[in-house]
Amino acid sequence: MKKTFIILGLTLALATNYAAAATTAGTVNGMTITVEEANNALNTLTKGKMTWEKLPADGKKQLIEMMAPARLVAAESKKSLTDKEKEAALAGFWMQKEMSTTEVSDKEAEDAYNKMKKAAEDAKSTQKIPAFDAVKNNIKMQLAQEKVVSKLMKSAQIKVK
Repeated sequence: MKKTFIILGLTLALATNYAAAATTAGTVNGMTITVEEANNALNTLTKGKMTWEKLPADGKKQLIEMMAPARLVAAESKKSLTDKEKEAALAGFWMQKEMSTTEVSDKEAEDAYNKMKKAAEDAKSTQKIPAFDAVKNNIKMQLAQEKVVSKLMKSAQIKVK
């Protein structure tokens, strides 16, 4: 019985190690890059024309070397950044992500532009007002940010003590 458990344990350990090795495309300072991650990168780079399995050895090495800097930067940032810096970076990334999916129409941007232009004229500003096309994207980003913040504020429960 004991012999059976030992053989079963060894078989399971070998199978597990083989499965782990089969899914590992490479490592960077001991950090694993999986075949799935490599295939995702290849899918983006080759528009689905190449997979890890089809890639020649020198191409595999080149791909792992191309993916390495992101792993190294991530590992170093985890070690080097303070909790406050990590929080700020994460908040900034989240805000960019939300803004990128927030719809702002050209009409909304043009309305905001006209409102700002009128306010500048009413204030008798001497600054030259740029053409709408020159500032449209900046206005859209600003409006997207305002929409994201507004959405957050709607559900915020603020208490002053």
